[in-house]
Amino acid sequence: MTEPPNLVLDLLRAIRGDLAEVKSAIADLKEGQISIREEIQSMRRDALRQERTIAAVQVDVDRVKSRLELSDA
Repeated sequence: MTEPPNLVLDLLRAIRGDLAEVKSAIADLKEGQISIREEIQSMRRDALRQERTIAAVQVDVDRVKSRLELSDA
C-alpha cells in the first residue's frame, strides 16, 4: 500500500524551490547594483577631473588676458 501524497510537504518543497530562485535573483540584483555604483563613482571622478581642468584653463586664460592687458569691459 502506498502512502497518500503529503500536500504540506509538497508545498514546502515548492516554497523552498521558489525561495532559492528569489535568493538567486536578489544576488544578481546586488551584483548589478554594485556595478552601477562603480560606474557612478567613475563618472563622478571624470566630472571632477574635467572641472579641475576647466578651472586650470580659466586661470591660464585670465593670466593671458592680464598679460595682454585685455579686460571684459
